[in-house]
Amino acid sequence: PDSFYFSIARDPATAAESAFSYYRAAVPAFRRAPSRSAFLLSPSLYYRPGVRGNHYARNLMWFDFGLPDVSPSNGTAVAAAIGAVERVFALVLLAEHFDESLVLLRHALCWPRDAVVAFPHNGRPEGSVRPLSRRETERLREWNALDWALYAHFNRSFWTKVAEFGPRRMQEEVERLRRRRDAMARRCLQGGGPLPGPSISDGRLRPFQPGRGAAAVVGYALRADLGPADRETCERMATPELQYKDRLERKQFGANGTAG
Repeated sequence: PDSFYFSIARDPATAAESAFSYYRAAVPAFRRAPSRSAFLLSPSLYYRPGVRGNHYARNLMWFDFGLPDVSPSNGTAVAAAIGAVERVFALVLLAEHFDESLVLLRHALCWPRDAVVAFPHNGRPEGSVRPLSRRETERLREWNALDWALYAHFNRSFWTKVAEFGPRRMQEEVERLRRRRDAMARRCLQGGGPLPGPSISDGRLRPFQPGRGAAAVVGYALRADLGPADRETCERMATPELQYKDRLERKQFGANGTAG
């Protein structure tokens, strides 16, 4: 009864741009479009509801939260669905303000500071992301209208929580978190930051590459001079999500167990 559920939301415009880059080869609606610009200009030309994989192409957050398929124009139904999410999740983080989110999460769960010191994962190489124009951003928010309603609601509630926490206190906590992350990057990582995925020789740390036509994903390689204790800590921070999931499953279910 006292379980604490939390999740995360992201501006549907940048989330959609990221999905197009990451799932380019896997999603029929994206494959049918000759380019990102063509998809953004008229997504309905390429999108067919109900086609396997096309859930990535429209209102992905709404899908991930398991919300009912309602019309964006039905304000009552949209508000009811968002209210159901709010009743379950005590905190919804914001991807665009992830450090502030981690501070709120840490205090909500009474975690120590180092519990939320983490390296970003699933990123693309610096300079490889072509920013959306203002019109493209507006168009993607319109296309993902349910996600935009969801995001706008939790964006408001997030900043209410920040105001209650205290803006000055939040700024101090975020600066402390970033200093600690930078120190851990220097301590742990070859080059002090992310590297192209294919250049990482350790398969346990090499991030999944989504494949033909999709964006490259960067990852991390550890310094060779780490002692055993540092290596354990740094490896946990540098491990990509798929390998970390496997690690957790082995811990939960044993070497030969599965999640079902």
